Amino acid sequence: MSEEVLDSRRDSGIPPRAGYTRVSAQALTGTARAVAAGIFGVDPGLVRAFLRDDSGYLALTIHLPLPLTDLAGGPEATVLDRVRAWRGSIGEQFSALTGSLVSRVDVRVTGIVDPAVGRRR
Repeated sequence: MSEEVLDSRRDSGIPPRAGYTRVSAQALTGTARAVAAGIFGVDPGLVRAFLRDDSGYLALTIHLPLPLTDLAGGPEATVLDRVRAWRGSIGEQFSALTGSLVSRVDVRVTGIVDPAVGRRR
């Protein structure tokens, strides 16, 4: 740890502690599921997330259905365009919440869900 980081902790009134912090893969997977569900507007129970090491970074793979309401949007944006745009947001929000560096986010659309009914099609 750099001396600068230790000095900032002393200034904030937090005493330094020996040890380490470990975040489980299950916690990171749950965070990825919640972030993707929030961005795409689907129930977190419908989202599956997978993490893997990518040369020291995390690579995320997300499987989820798309909400029907977003598919009914204007013809100017295709489903692929929407998914590509939202894919970057998943990595950014996940990194902001966990502090993990994300190298890539892969999204697989598994179906369509109607949010009003809560059912998959």
